[in-house]
Amino acid sequence: MSATAEASEALDAAIGEIALALKSGAAADQEGIEVTALKLADSCDNREIRVLAILDAGRFFYVTGRPEVGIRIAEMAKSFALETAQVAATITAYNLIGVCSADSGDLPRAMEAYAEGLNLARRAGDAVQEAKLLGNTGVALNYAGLFRESKACLQKVVALGEVDPDFAVMVRNAYAGIALCCLHLDEIGPGIAAIEKCIALSIEPTDAHSIQNRVLAENYYSRLLIEIGDFDGAWRHARAARQFANKSKSPRAEIQASVAEGLAEAFSGNLDVGLSRLTATLARAQELKLPQREVLVALVKALEYAGRHDEALKYLQEMLAQQRQTAEANVLHHVHQHLLQLHSADADSPIEDVKQIMRRMETHVEVIEGRAAKIELIKQKQELFRARIEAMERLAVAAELRDDSTGEHSYRVGRMACLLAKEAGCDDETIFMIDIAARLHDVGKIGIPDGILLKPGKLNGSERLVMEMHAEIGADVLVKSEIPHIRMAEEIARHHHERWDGTGYPAKIGGREIPLAVRITTLADVYDALTHKRPYKEAWTAEASLSEILSLRGTHFDPELTDLFLALVSRLRREHRDLDHHLGEAARASPFIQARGKIWETLKLAKDEYQQQFQRTMDLQR
Repeated sequence: MSATAEASEALDAAIGEIALALKSGAAADQEGIEVTALKLADSCDNREIRVLAILDAGRFFYVTGRPEVGIRIAEMAKSFALETAQVAATITAYNLIGVCSADSGDLPRAMEAYAEGLNLARRAGDAVQEAKLLGNTGVALNYAGLFRESKACLQKVVALGEVDPDFAVMVRNAYAGIALCCLHLDEIGPGIAAIEKCIALSIEPTDAHSIQNRVLAENYYSRLLIEIGDFDGAWRHARAARQFANKSKSPRAEIQASVAEGLAEAFSGNLDVGLSRLTATLARAQELKLPQREVLVALVKALEYAGRHDEALKYLQEMLAQQRQTAEANVLHHVHQHLLQLHSADADSPIEDVKQIMRRMETHVEVIEGRAAKIELIKQKQELFRARIEAMERLAVAAELRDDSTGEHSYRVGRMACLLAKEAGCDDETIFMIDIAARLHDVGKIGIPDGILLKPGKLNGSERLVMEMHAEIGADVLVKSEIPHIRMAEEIARHHHERWDGTGYPAKIGGREIPLAVRITTLADVYDALTHKRPYKEAWTAEASLSEILSLRGTHFDPELTDLFLALVSRLRREHRDLDHHLGEAARASPFIQARGKIWETLKLAKDEYQQQFQRTMDLQR
């Protein structure tokens, strides 16, 4: 057999192996699939066939629950497609990177991939790829609790689909996603209109994926009808969800149908039956190790409706504990993966754990210290810390987006804090550390439910206690991250709600017992929060905000730092026409923030218009 024939036979075997694994959703040797994909990228012969097979390998790892491997393979497919000038395959690779990143909880990386893919799709005039990318972006934003942005993406998919009947499936799924966004945003009328269009576009599902989507649609419809008191209608659609779930035999579909049935029964008068079903569904989800949040939300809602508040509180606490555990695990996983990628070991060396990587980095710094000038040494150390903290910073900003639609709050706080540190006479290294560490002050919001974080009105006592947990959640995540020199960031996250008079939280420490970096950050954080609109308050003027801070001198804030802060802000306002723009400079350099801007541009939704839309929604909820 000739070399050409042998190569062709090997290519066919590799493609067949990957195709069979993807179709069956299983492979005896999963690592072998990754190795096969790597070998496919070794040659440019039959490049179109090769890149499609590599992408299928990435999809295989996505559907089998190993998105991190899927990302690696999708990145390889992207590089291969770029090297061989395959535009469509490059766009598909960006889409797969986004899907896998979103599935693993890394919203910033997903958004960056989607933004790059959208840019290419628009330049290539590929409306189908554009719609796919926007649809997946909408799903990722929905998972992250950014329902307004998600809804805007999905509405764009609908608009694209109005001119091309081939978009029917994407449009149908987009309407279902819009309905779910509306359910979370308490926009029940538009939600019902969207789900009705979704159902009207539906055909009888035949495969597992389409059946799962139909079960979800019926679930959303049932829950929306409960919100307007149409309990008979809710029960009809819950039964429809059950009928489709029975066809699929999928545990996920079964649980979604059971949630719809349990809620419909509870609100239709069969309270005990509904609660019993929901309790059994929770046990089933726990047994199968499937996500339990939707079941817990349904249980809390049904128990509150029944007036059984103590029982509802028990499940609410369970839900909060799970959300905290999941959020912490997700952040720590991505931070550790980021740190592992920073190591300077040879490609052939064994994979090291995070502590080994830290020791290697410190050794590298010590080598530099032995031969570099002091100024160069400081610069190297700062760049090392900045690199280490990057993943944590991006995930912190993603968490903050739920109540700060610009994503710039943490950057503005960091910049203002470092300027105040300079006024307070801190050394250059401390000033740098405060700038970076202060950006992480609200990282603990990853563990706070949307319903509390986005509540338009005043929090009640129980909600306030949950909200206050974000300080300790953030500090715990930072401690567990194992990032060296993270102590300042941990102290800021834990104590930025302490008060000078000792009446703050969580430790109720006061005076100089509160670390200096914390006292500095607290002033910057409060000023920025006062001068910007949030779900629970209007924006204050700079003058009113400074007056409020002055009134709290010696009670909430360090009196000496307060005097320095008031003089600093007054000077900065004279020097900069747009102080927000000046303080938010670092945010605009963030790849994540830049990616969001590109997606806004794709949606033809200007930042100011989006802000107005955000405010209108808050006003309606209020």
